Amino acid sequence: MIDKDWNGKDVQVAYSKGGKVPVLSDPFNNLIRTGMPNWPPIEIVQKLYKGNDNNFASDDKQKCTDSLGYYCDLQSIHSEDAITWSVFGTISYAGKAIKEQWVSELFKAINLPAVASTDNAEIFLWRRIPHPDTLVSGGPEIDVGIITSDTVILCEAKWTSSVGQHQGKSGTKDQIQLRGEFLEKYGKKIFRNKRHFCVLGITINDNGVTNTVPESVIFKSITWEKLCSAKSHSLSEEVYRYYNWKLNNSTFRKGTS
Repeated sequence: MIDKDWNGKDVQVAYSKGGKVPVLSDPFNNLIRTGMPNWPPIEIVQKLYKGNDNNFASDDKQKCTDSLGYYCDLQSIHSEDAITWSVFGTISYAGKAIKEQWVSELFKAINLPAVASTDNAEIFLWRRIPHPDTLVSGGPEIDVGIITSDTVILCEAKWTSSVGQHQGKSGTKDQIQLRGEFLEKYGKKIFRNKRHFCVLGITINDNGVTNTVPESVIFKSITWEKLCSAKSHSLSEEVYRYYNWKLNNSTFRKGTS
């Protein structure tokens, strides 16, 4: 039973039917907020949409709707968006030097080409790209994007879920392939001064991304543990505490990434 967050602060928690999945009564208590003077940032606001509260018994349903007046998925301990914000969102608001140092550590961790530059690093969350098959708006949502003076990385973040299958116009592709195809077809045309194009999968276990197609795109993967162990993160100690708290309170199905 959870009664405290990763910093030892008391929190109220509800549970889905059968006591399976913990959810924080206040979604903001599921997110790192340290160093954020203007809270919530717009990235979080766009994720505060109504989720399915039918999986909660009456008492727990009341707890998980007290804060906002409705339940949202950011409240769940299983939310991959919550850890995505807590790691990438927080560093995206750090100063230029700290951000570039952290991106440099990430590049080394995933063995990007040594010549890949970390200059002018920018990090964005939850932006949609045109669909690579049809070019319509509202294509794949990019969990995290990292852009430097010569590199573009599109990240797919997973926690308890697996990489989505049956994607694309034909239903024969997965999420990673779609992102790779976008970079192959349009990367150099859109990002005209970039040389390195990469799709990065972030998972709990070290088996998240095995894609090799298209060959012109670099495919890499990294575990949340390794990512959250980066010493150059502006909130490195808190990020690692958060990761362990989330890991120790999650319920995993067999075959989870």
